[in-house]
Amino acid sequence: MKTIILLVGESCCGKDSIASLLEKDGYKILKSYATRPKRTEEGDTHIFIKPEDIYQHKNDFIAYTKIGDYEYFSTKQQLFNSDVYIIDPEGIKYLKSKIDNIKIVVIYINVDEKERFKRAKQIRKDDEKEIIKRFKAEKQQFDKFKINAEFDYSVKNYDFKKAFRIIKKIISEEMNE
Repeated sequence: MKTIILLVGESCCGKDSIASLLEKDGYKILKSYATRPKRTEEGDTHIFIKPEDIYQHKNDFIAYTKIGDYEYFSTKQQLFNSDVYIIDPEGIKYLKSKIDNIKIVVIYINVDEKERFKRAKQIRKDDEKEIIKRFKAEKQQFDKFKINAEFDYSVKNYDFKKAFRIIKKIISEEMNE
């Protein structure tokens, strides 16, 4: 049975950095579609499209979510060609409603809001108003996700190297079961 690892976490928790290292180790990372503009100094994290282009993909959605004004989605073909997928709680629900012949392992990357805000300002150089807007847009779905413990693992990411080692070990164990 196919296994897909879902990396989940609020903005600036380290999802993309962890996925980038996993990709260097040979894991196939699903690059979801996004209707938002590419952020300054953002790597190859999504397939960026114009909002009006989303309709040509609607029939192929396997995961979908909307955060603020932006839509994110992936297709079944992308999913079956990947090992790891960065997704949010709403996307997980959508995915689970569409797929049942796949083993899904959810890893929540846990970082408190104060630290994530600091990372957004210092590392990503994001505008403070945009950070607050993004954090507010995702808060409700993540609060429910955490309260209901809708994940298989929770990994704190304050020491990046340690968090990466733990996540890599989890992935190795889950994919070799």
